Amino acid sequence: MPDTLPRLSRRLQRAARLACAVGLTAGVLAWALPATQRLATPLFDAAVALVRAVAPAPAPELVLVGLDEATLAASPRPLGLLHEELGTALAAIAAAGPRATVLDIVLPARAAGPGLEALDLALMQGLVAARTRGALVLALEPDAAGRIQPLHPPYAAAAGPAAAVALYPLDWDHAVRRFEPVIGGETTLIARLAERLGVSARAGWIDWTRGAPYEYLPLQRVLDWSRQGDDADLRAAFASKLVFVGSVLPFVDRLPQPVALAAWEPGLTTPPGVLVHMQAARSLLGAGFLLPVAWPFALLLVVGGAAFGLVGHPLRRWGWLAAALVASFALMAALLRAGWVLPLIPAWAAALVAATTRSVLEAREHRREQRRLARTFGGYVSPQVLNAILAGRLAATGGRRAMAFLFADLRGFTALSERESPEVVLDLLNRYYAAITPALHAHGGTIDNFRGDGVMVMFGAPEPLARPEQAALAAAQAVLDAVAALNLRLAAQGRAPLECAIGVAAGEAVFGDLGSTERKDYTALGDAVNVAARLQDVAREQGHALVVTAAVLERAGGPGEGWLALGECALRGHSPVVLYARRRLPA
Repeated sequence: MPDTLPRLSRRLQRAARLACAVGLTAGVLAWALPATQRLATPLFDAAVALVRAVAPAPAPELVLVGLDEATLAASPRPLGLLHEELGTALAAIAAAGPRATVLDIVLPARAAGPGLEALDLALMQGLVAARTRGALVLALEPDAAGRIQPLHPPYAAAAGPAAAVALYPLDWDHAVRRFEPVIGGETTLIARLAERLGVSARAGWIDWTRGAPYEYLPLQRVLDWSRQGDDADLRAAFASKLVFVGSVLPFVDRLPQPVALAAWEPGLTTPPGVLVHMQAARSLLGAGFLLPVAWPFALLLVVGGAAFGLVGHPLRRWGWLAAALVASFALMAALLRAGWVLPLIPAWAAALVAATTRSVLEAREHRREQRRLARTFGGYVSPQVLNAILAGRLAATGGRRAMAFLFADLRGFTALSERESPEVVLDLLNRYYAAITPALHAHGGTIDNFRGDGVMVMFGAPEPLARPEQAALAAAQAVLDAVAALNLRLAAQGRAPLECAIGVAAGEAVFGDLGSTERKDYTALGDAVNVAARLQDVAREQGHALVVTAAVLERAGGPGEGWLALGECALRGHSPVVLYARRRLPA
């Protein structure tokens, strides 16, 4: 497999290029498709909230005169006949010398009927006063059919060219975030105000980061000041200021907005519509409406997002991506504070799709490589070791712990090898190992090596076992059963039976890689390993099928029926050990 790594590298390079291409496509689609742009509005709102919390922009002083329930309660006439109250309030405000007056209350219809002519006259006098003592702008609103209702001609004559439509473009959630100077061929209210003030108004986003929440001055208080001749309070409230007169009544003229700006209704993002006009005026008189950043910069962000498909290491890829999302959102907030709107959704879509595509392609390639390695090396190492290799855990599985060890070989194998040809011996050994290997693996055994007719098996590495001694004993019995079944098949072929001798010991051992950087074995070292090897010799020499230490039986629950106590036995090169044996074989 000399070309394995280059081949894998080429596949990963193709995966990186494909991930970048898919991410870039996703970013462009997110830029073009209205459906994905729906995600931009909550992101804009979140950035506005962040700026308002950290560094809200300053705003010019505006005054809101509110038509509230207290004003209606104090009037002897219903809402449709407030001509006199509106006219008186407009005249009082005009006398204080405001910079401009914006009337965001649709003027009532003509007060027709006996004795009501004075109401019409009072309203027209107020309109004339407001027009001549500062700029005046009147709101025109559509009816239920969407038609703009014209002013009563005498009112229009008194107000002059001040009327404009109180309309804004609505986003998908029906909230107002943007400003257009002309809608449906009609000049909008704030665009008309800009004309009256001699400033420029071009389309853009309303700057919702500016200013504190609004308070309002009840219309009834203005009427009281006017009737009492309280010119000082009127001048203090309105002189040289931009004054808005609008409804603050519940359930009347409400518009969803990104932030809650009505101080008397904290947390409510559907406050009176007059606040939209006031926030648009704050933008107009501040740094202007927010504008989108230049498209090359936004496209550069999309390309940068797609470049996450090039980051190879998964932890770095997703860690850097998370950091980039946070940093880009902070950048969006900073640019918002500076008067620019940064479209992040295309860049985020490109980054997320590119990173996800790269991860999916890598996972698929990883699974493909694991299957190839399993097919190639599955027969050369135990499943536990192979799984640790494939999971990348083998280097971390070295250490020291309590383990059990099983050594087994075939009695009379040397004589068998002398009698039979090497091909016959190899076939017989392969059949023997094919019979016992599943039994060893089934009980958590890790085969360290095959040495001719001998096998060494570890229990408790690389993965720990709760009771390695019990697992080793169960595996030994399973091996003996497997050999017995194999002997039946050999007898049917006229062959002599195989006799297996097994030794099992347990104790502390160290385990891990043994060898050099060029060639390694995964093995274990310790006194228990040497003892298990000597017990195999005792079993072979004394004709037992299985010999174990007393410590193994004690940890496995104690010796039961069928065990033969051998007492303290001397082992070659080792101090004496108390042993037990099982199933003595015929001589």
